[in-house]
Amino acid sequence: MDIINKKTDQISDVPKQSLLKLAEISILLDSYDSIFSDFDPNPYSERTLSDDFIIQSKKISRNKSGKRISLRLLLPADKRNEEKEKVIIKRLHSYFKSVHQEFTFEVGKINRRGIFLTVTGIILMMAASYISFINTQKFLIHFLLVLFEPAGWFLLWAGLDHLVYSSKETKKDLVFYSKMTKSEIKFTSY
Repeated sequence: MDIINKKTDQISDVPKQSLLKLAEISILLDSYDSIFSDFDPNPYSERTLSDDFIIQSKKISRNKSGKRISLRLLLPADKRNEEKEKVIIKRLHSYFKSVHQEFTFEVGKINRRGIFLTVTGIILMMAASYISFINTQKFLIHFLLVLFEPAGWFLLWAGLDHLVYSSKETKKDLVFYSKMTKSEIKFTSY
């Protein structure tokens, strides 16, 4: 039995539960406005996406493996409009690409900062090691040793913390938007 009629792209009388398992990500909508923010009066080609829509998409995609996602937006047959759907799909793709670029830049910035802090910490520790090696009795040299050693350790660990933990949440978002930029987005009637 064919679940989807390929000519009309409508789903035959199948319970909604089995329909939700049909695509990797299926989201049930009441109308096209469910995708967008209620506070944005712009046309669909420019509207801001709803936080609820984004959050729900992220929740569902967490459990999905693979680099590509198929996003199926389920809408009542009597509320569908092909022209609006083309505009909305284009808007979704442009939004996902735009946010993906922002997160790519942000992760790069966090990594560069982490590397800078780590390398600076290592340089300060090497300077402190050299100062302790020369074994001089001058006050200024001992002051530099006391200053460089803890500063080096601090910067080393702060840099590693930046590289490992600070970008963790941003990297999760980057993975989501990376999947969504390559996703197939399709409207289906129910």
